Amino acid sequence: MDKTLFVLLLGDERGDPVDLYQDLMQKEARSKGAAAGFRVDVACAPSYDQYRVLRKRLADTSSPVDAVLTEPASVSTMGLTLKALKGRSGLILLNAWDSLVERYLPDWGAGLPIGAVSTPHVKLGEIQAQQASAVVPQGGAVLVVTGPPRSSAAPERLQGFRSKVRSDIDVHDAEGGQWAEAAGTLAFNGWYGIFQSRHEEIHAIVGQSDDLAVGAREASRAVSNPEHARMFARAKLFGVGCCPGYGKERVDDGTLQASIVLPPATATAIELLKEFWTNGRAIPPRSFAEVVPYPPTSVGAF
Repeated sequence: MDKTLFVLLLGDERGDPVDLYQDLMQKEARSKGAAAGFRVDVACAPSYDQYRVLRKRLADTSSPVDAVLTEPASVSTMGLTLKALKGRSGLILLNAWDSLVERYLPDWGAGLPIGAVSTPHVKLGEIQAQQASAVVPQGGAVLVVTGPPRSSAAPERLQGFRSKVRSDIDVHDAEGGQWAEAAGTLAFNGWYGIFQSRHEEIHAIVGQSDDLAVGAREASRAVSNPEHARMFARAKLFGVGCCPGYGKERVDDGTLQASIVLPPATATAIELLKEFWTNGRAIPPRSFAEVVPYPPTSVGAF
């Protein structure tokens, strides 16, 4: 099929995927795109550079882009992307949504696909709440290490968590600037600078990604207060992603108490585009990937 896709994901300063989930989406885009007969270009960029990278690729007239698949780092980047692509190219947003998208749908452009493949972030937070509630003792406390607050994902996941966690559990939260291990470490250290003078036990660390959870655990091992160090060592650790080669193995070896399987959104997005261009099937404004706890028994009952 004579179509070119540009896949723009979250990356670091070197242009590498910022975490293993982004890497998994990159690999799925290449393999599923090739199977569908698409030409697939992939780029990874840090949040502040995503829009520049997009504009640069669009300026390459030697290989016009038929559709962009992107996970915008913030709602503002999403807005710039919508404005740049309207009437010019197809667009599938990955793991992101805002009411702003609905305003662009009616007159996006004749014959141009547009939609979003999202993780049900609120549901994901609800599952994490069930997982934590199954193991945290009565009157206990948890630390939730969130993703970047400018994203649409982190606030929705925290909203879902707070709505379903047991009412007797005290919830602390610490903001990570990204979804990676280093961000988990920085978020924990910033939160602990205030918490260290308190006399409260944390029974679980809940990362909004596996990477954030592991980064926070590493930071907790370095605290100078021996009583706190023992407390954090006892705390159950939860994550999200369950990527092969990282999260799944950390659940299986006991590093993580549990995680949530997060399917790569690029695979679903490419299937939707294939159906659109091959069979004329309309793309829904918003499609949701199925998320499931790992292990399945981790949600327990409370």
